[in-house]
Amino acid sequence: MKKTLLAFSLMALGSLQLNAAAACTTSSLTTLAAPGFNCDIVNGSNTWNLSSFGFSNAGPTFSNYVGQPVQTTSAFNVSFALDPFNGASSYAGGFSVTVTPVAANYFGFSATATGSGAQQFNVETTFRIAGNAGAAQLSSFGGSINNPLASAPVVGQPNPAVTLQKFIQQLSNTSIQYILQPDTSSLPGSASLNSPPFNSALLSPNNPGDLVIVDRLRLDGGNTPGNSASLTSYTNYFAPTNPIPEPMTFALMGAGLIGLAVLRRRK
Repeated sequence: MKKTLLAFSLMALGSLQLNAAAACTTSSLTTLAAPGFNCDIVNGSNTWNLSSFGFSNAGPTFSNYVGQPVQTTSAFNVSFALDPFNGASSYAGGFSVTVTPVAANYFGFSATATGSGAQQFNVETTFRIAGNAGAAQLSSFGGSINNPLASAPVVGQPNPAVTLQKFIQQLSNTSIQYILQPDTSSLPGSASLNSPPFNSALLSPNNPGDLVIVDRLRLDGGNTPGNSASLTSYTNYFAPTNPIPEPMTFALMGAGLIGLAVLRRRK
């Protein structure tokens, strides 16, 4: 009887961690982009599995930058956080994914006007989210350009700007997608954008499925001498349909703890 009770107690507690991958922690994009790598974001009873990190194209491109080497995934770190806050919107029960250069003064995240024209920097990073179903189906999305700086516009001149386009697409249905575009040139004084509106099909409970996230970042230094544009990082924000822990989670935990308490008393 004791063995049976102990087995049940351990199973009840252990069932909360079955089939879990390693937790997502701050890592080099190179590490996250390794073949087969995946990690879990756990918030309450909801779990999302993240994988397929990397560039969605050949990598960063530079225009009018002198003597800069070709960049690889090793130039960037990726960090994760639970229950993030983005401007006026809280993503309680959700998580964020932030891309930051490894070097504090990363040249690609700063663009100026040069004698050869505006410096321009482009990069696309991507990752995949599995577990987008049920209570964990994501229903709120956001993006932010962190600490952006852009010189004041000059009438009649190509002006400096930082633009972040976020493409959200269901892996199984290319017609179900959504685009967010936080942009320092179109949103003066702001560097973030939160949902809605959405493609309603993306949010429908009848359309769960893995999501592919692509972030397209562009810096343009403008053509006016002395102008510049820069940022320190950019962030993705996500929140689920139901951020509240499911009753079954508490029931399993309670059953496990009660069983262990009974065993201890009998001893």
